[in-house]
Amino acid sequence: MSQTIVSEDHAPFRRLLRPVIRALRTAYIQGTSVVKLMPSERAIQLYYKYRRKSYDFQWSMDPGYRKGLKRLMELCVAENDTVLDVGCGTASATVLAAVKAKEVVGIDLSPDMIELAEGKVKKKGINNTHLVTTSVEDYTPEAPFDKVISSFMIPHVKPSLRPAIYSCMYNFLKPGGTVGLFGSRGEVCDVYETREVIEKNLTRAGFEDIVLYDVYDIYRIAVARRPIDK
Repeated sequence: MSQTIVSEDHAPFRRLLRPVIRALRTAYIQGTSVVKLMPSERAIQLYYKYRRKSYDFQWSMDPGYRKGLKRLMELCVAENDTVLDVGCGTASATVLAAVKAKEVVGIDLSPDMIELAEGKVKKKGINNTHLVTTSVEDYTPEAPFDKVISSFMIPHVKPSLRPAIYSCMYNFLKPGGTVGLFGSRGEVCDVYETREVIEKNLTRAGFEDIVLYDVYDIYRIAVARRPIDK
């Protein structure tokens, strides 16, 4: 099942800017194919060590990204949820989830990104989060979560290993829990997943009730549910 989210913003000036913003957004996303050159976890860590200063600035220039994250929260996070943010980066999604949720844990492979995330959380005065430097495979939660969210993490995982990452997300959830994934579309940049591939990988991991939402020109949110154990 799929749905399309259409912006209701019809201001004339913004309508004129929309093609320019779309072109810049698409060029930036296609540039993320650089992750193909990162053969190891260490390479990823080094990449984000040097990108840490520009990361938030680049994303802040894109209203589609900000509204996509907000839509992810609307679709996935409810009051009193416990939430895991997988590949939390600088905690952009983590801090949004923390506004609604009871508790949010953010995990990321990069210690430099976690350092920035901790600074962001402290600056905003958020006290219901916990940030951990770890890989997805090595993370062992104290208890399963109501929700698992992730944004723009999957391109860093080799396609052959992605089913295992989705299985980890499945295992992080309580029965009946929801996963929400925000990223771009494989139809635009091949380090992301096409509609067919993401549905296949989520199904293979055991998820049900998969719904894909196309957001703006090139973004996509996937929401799925871990079945209640019988």
